[in-house]
Amino acid sequence: VDSGGTTRFGRLPAALDCDRQLASDSECLNIVPRKGDALLFFPADADGRFDERTEHEGRPAVDEKWIARIWRHVDKVPPPFGLSDESIGTYIDGKD
Repeated sequence: VDSGGTTRFGRLPAALDCDRQLASDSECLNIVPRKGDALLFFPADADGRFDERTEHEGRPAVDEKWIARIWRHVDKVPPPFGLSDESIGTYIDGKD
């Protein structure tokens, strides 16, 4: 991405020593995409509680930007957001 396409974490400071309320984009953590890089973060603590600081947004990219999401859940998520029992069986059994 030549321009734009940042991932903005509006509740995380750009500097580790920043404890004040965030007011502007320059004070928030903005991850600039680069070809071949990946951004990995965990939106919960070790006990599975959501960490509000990880709320984020993708900013518009001037060029093409590709993303991939992998979600892992402790419990089964029913359709339409999760897989059906039939799909899970196909995946586990290796059948098409």
